[in-house]
Amino acid sequence: MEKWSGKTAIVTGASAGIGDAIVRELVKYGINVVALARRMERLETLKDQLKDEPGKVIPIKCDVSDKASIDAAFEEIEKEVGTVQILVNNAGICFMQQMFGDDDEKTDEIISSTINTNFLGLVRVARKGYKLMKKSDDYGIIINIGSIAGHNASMEYFVNVYSGTKFAVRAVTESMRQELNKLKDTKVRVCEISPGGVQTEIGGDTIFTAEMKAILEAGEYPILKSSDVAQTVLFMLMTPYNVNITEMIVKPVGESM
Repeated sequence: MEKWSGKTAIVTGASAGIGDAIVRELVKYGINVVALARRMERLETLKDQLKDEPGKVIPIKCDVSDKASIDAAFEEIEKEVGTVQILVNNAGICFMQQMFGDDDEKTDEIISSTINTNFLGLVRVARKGYKLMKKSDDYGIIINIGSIAGHNASMEYFVNVYSGTKFAVRAVTESMRQELNKLKDTKVRVCEISPGGVQTEIGGDTIFTAEMKAILEAGEYPILKSSDVAQTVLFMLMTPYNVNITEMIVKPVGESM
């Protein structure tokens, strides 16, 4: 990890769950982290909690489902840090909501929001992040956080178009990698991590019902912690510059999906 010390990372969805855990790990190694999320107050708290770490946290408000918000955030990023070397596309949402069961405006909004956040937002942030990596003329890496739902659409619970967006994340990650090959860019790597079940705030009570929460708290269902995924990100970063682990599936022991 020494090779990344003093470098700059961007982490989306940094205010909670996996994003929060990734920020906490990166700053330990002297990496300065631009933390992006909608909830600025949480980012400020995170910055304060990590003020004594070797790396620093730079909180910037950003809603990745909104192109204008992404554009504004990256203008600020360029002013604040100039260039970046690491991008972790982590922001994502998931709702336990049928796609066909309810033909109403709320369902349509949920579908649009899920696609805009999990897929369009990821692509837009990757494009912006890549430009700042090229500006640095240094080695860089884009890590897209997908899901096991992007490998298996047979979900036990209604999760709307979530699975579809995660299949799309896998496909577009490979498209990004192949495009960089065509451009003969050997300095920037692109990879994707597909975690199994992770106990996070994603979707809030729309995913973890009271019954499911009780099962999780009793330890009766195998599930990853956010810190487990953060450790996987560190593993990706520890690989040599000439090694591109294009995809990694990480499951808790005993998960059946």
